Amino acid sequence: MVGTVAILNVSAGDTKLTFDPKMPAEVARAAKVVKDMLRRGFALLVEVGHDDKGPLYRRVHDFDEATTEYIIAGTPDDQEEAHEQEQASPPRPRRTRKAATKPRRIPAQKANVVAVARTAGG
Repeated sequence: MVGTVAILNVSAGDTKLTFDPKMPAEVARAAKVVKDMLRRGFALLVEVGHDDKGPLYRRVHDFDEATTEYIIAGTPDDQEEAHEQEQASPPRPRRTRKAATKPRRIPAQKANVVAVARTAGG
């Protein structure tokens, strides 16, 4: 399987990067581009599954160039709940600390990713 990064760009048109294990030079170049995009503030969304309404995405927080893996927050058990409207309940007391979640690594060669620049709004 070949992983892809679809870069959405309003002014220059959309671009696609690939992580093909048969082409190491291309993988190294794509890894540098992905790391640079994260540094510049791009939102990278990796596909983590599907539900009845389509694909589910999680935001990439970091990228490991050495292993070409996306690092996202959460575990595989953290699937999104069904998109149903529920009646509002009273607000819960705020916690002082966020619960720590174990980072999850997704190999770039097996992932479909969408990248959006901070200024890509139309």
